[in-house]
Formats: sequence, structure tokens, C-alpha cells
Amino acid sequence: MTNDFIDLDLVDQTIALIPEQAWTQVRQAIVTALVDNMPGFALEKLTGTYDDFDRAEEILYDYYILPDLKHDLIVDAFKIMGAFNCLELLNSLNLSTEDGIPESNLT
Repeated sequence: MTNDFIDLDLVDQTIALIPEQAWTQVRQAIVTALVDNMPGFALEKLTGTYDDFDRAEEILYDYYILPDLKHDLIVDAFKIMGAFNCLELLNSLNLSTEDGIPESNLT
């Protein structure tokens, strides 16, 4: 885990700026990043092995596909990746929003 403190206002701002049609792309990018940052023991607990990255992505993608879990997805990404890294990832997706994804002053 990267941060104990999660700025829930920043989470809400981030969610509000992600276009509805972009959530599939956002979900895929975040799930991939979560698995890439996942410790081996967590990967093993999730999949039964320490190296089944594809299965871990599949499990998490299927879990986070529920519309009610958008908030949880961003919160979990902030916790595991850190807010700055998550926002950088989202910015790299070049989502078409007028205001853009919020900048984080967290380093």
C-alpha cells in the first residue's frame, strides 16, 4: 500500500471527470496497473499461484466491472498505486474531458 490517507474529494473529482464511455478503458488500465503492483502473496491468494498475472487481471476486471464499484476502483488504485501515479495513468489515457483529470499535489 502506498498511502494510508486517501483524499476522497480528489477521488470524487476524478470520477466526475471520467466520461461514461471511457470506463472500460479506465478499468482495464487500472486493473493492469494494480496487478503489476500487486505483491506476490496477494497474487497467490487471488489466483492460487504467484505468477498467474493474466488470471489476476481477469478476476479483478470481472469484479470491478460492476457500475457501483467505480468509486472502489479509484480508491483502491489510490491506495495501491498512490494518487499521483493513478492520476498520471489516467492522464496518459488522453480521456476526452474538457477539464481533464485533476492534478495531484501529492508526490
